[in-house]
Amino acid sequence: MIAIVHLLVVLALCKVFKLDRTEAFAALLFGFLIDLDHVFAMADFLGQRGMSGALDYQAAMASDLEWKSMFHSPVAAIIIGPACMGFRMAVPALAWVLHLALDWLQTEYLGVLSSVEAGLLLALIVALVCLERYDLDNDGERHTYWEAARSLMHQGGKELVRLFGPLRAFPRLRDTFS
Repeated sequence: MIAIVHLLVVLALCKVFKLDRTEAFAALLFGFLIDLDHVFAMADFLGQRGMSGALDYQAAMASDLEWKSMFHSPVAAIIIGPACMGFRMAVPALAWVLHLALDWLQTEYLGVLSSVEAGLLLALIVALVCLERYDLDNDGERHTYWEAARSLMHQGGKELVRLFGPLRAFPRLRDTFS
């Protein structure tokens, strides 16, 4: 599956199971961020084919590069198992198995960027908005789907600011000379 589908599946997993920060981090790490290996392979591919080959899907699939790391195979269980014990939770294993299942489904049945995959992407977005509306309605007040979507976007933006906020704490060059 494309990376955004993996991200949305992990976010839905976080919403359904009401995961805390540590559990959500583990889910994102093993359900979404294991796809960073594709970025490293893309760097090698661009070195071989140049920028003109960057969007040539057929050339990328025909190349002899290894696009997936060990984390995309059942052998990774030797790492995932101890990680589950270290985190003292099953969330990493669940997220990893979902990731592998989605990749298998895409490889064996759907194909890359198929219409079914696009439908799954839209269904995940709708599911996240519905889950957020359900969470918002728990306070006794009725909310619209638009308010739920805005709430999700606000939460995502707030998390990004929180994540990258410390980067602004570095002193600026002009402040160091005063």
